[in-house]
Amino acid sequence: MKIGVLGSGQLGQMMCLEALPLGYDFFCYSPDKESPSKRVGAESTVASYDSLSDLKEFLAKVNVLSFEFENIPKSTLEFLESEAKQTPIYPPPRALIIAQDRFLEKTHFRKLGFRTAEFFHLTKDSADQKIPIGFPWIIKTLRFGYDGKGQVKIQEESQFRKFLETAFRNQNEEYLIEEVISFQKEISIILTRFQNGEIVCYGAIENEHKNHILDLSIYPARIPAGLNLEAIEMASRLSESIGYIGTIGVEFFLKDNHLYLNEFAPRPHNTGHFTQDCQSFSQFHLHVSAITGNLPPTDVRPKPTLMKNILGNQYEESLGIARTLLKDDRYQLHLYGKKEAKIGRKMGHMNFKGNLEEVNPLFHDL
Repeated sequence: MKIGVLGSGQLGQMMCLEALPLGYDFFCYSPDKESPSKRVGAESTVASYDSLSDLKEFLAKVNVLSFEFENIPKSTLEFLESEAKQTPIYPPPRALIIAQDRFLEKTHFRKLGFRTAEFFHLTKDSADQKIPIGFPWIIKTLRFGYDGKGQVKIQEESQFRKFLETAFRNQNEEYLIEEVISFQKEISIILTRFQNGEIVCYGAIENEHKNHILDLSIYPARIPAGLNLEAIEMASRLSESIGYIGTIGVEFFLKDNHLYLNEFAPRPHNTGHFTQDCQSFSQFHLHVSAITGNLPPTDVRPKPTLMKNILGNQYEESLGIARTLLKDDRYQLHLYGKKEAKIGRKMGHMNFKGNLEEVNPLFHDL
């Protein structure tokens, strides 16, 4: 079977590393000439996401299409929806259309009855309306923001008025205003839904961020068992509501022992990288299994694991620390092969097979 993936970054790389040993051919499609996926053996098509002729040619090469990147033009996703009768596409393009539009996403959560931060759809036409959310706010671009990009915090009315002075230069800009939630913890759920409707889930992961970028994931999350089950149930219902097939990442805030659904990623997720060394199936293995029509595994029992992102900020120093830690076989290093280390750029991650209290303090300096 030939697996095609839109996107060619580190998530595609890690999918490829699971797919090739299972006997699948792996093809990636993106505008990037040099990419992490290509470095590990993916056959690469370099073309624009909005070139429908190139996409049609790519689809003719593969037996199933998936995604490792959701910021794909809506018109392209609508085209892919029309092509899904000829080539199976998992997850369905509709899932990406919802995930990349913050207003659609939050509205969908509310329709399912889930608790979210209060939100308001800000456009040029709605800018003069009274906004029924108390300060402070986070104003986010409606589409194509991640790792804190496309966001600004607004503390008071004067800041908002200042923001509006330049917000609608093209007249058609759209934003989402969100209530700022003072949360106790951020957690995520990584689950895989298979073509027969069965769901495999690891349980909640606890996540810590620095400068809006994921820094550390702790599995299992240090939360009550009841909240863990509730988060799994919410993520499962979300995946079922959009006919999802494959691995999905769902993020929550925990406040006053209530779960607030924040967002979802229609692909394997950074907070699930611990699964590569959790002494069970990885999120990438499960994703490949689901999209290729295999049945879910009968037993998934991950053990406590930590994941630490390695950014480009002090990359050489981080590599030195990682090499020291690798003297202990409980540590595993995963580098993405990106040529240029930039501030805030994810260059790799390191997993530790064990609990937080067992980890070498150097791990936190990566």
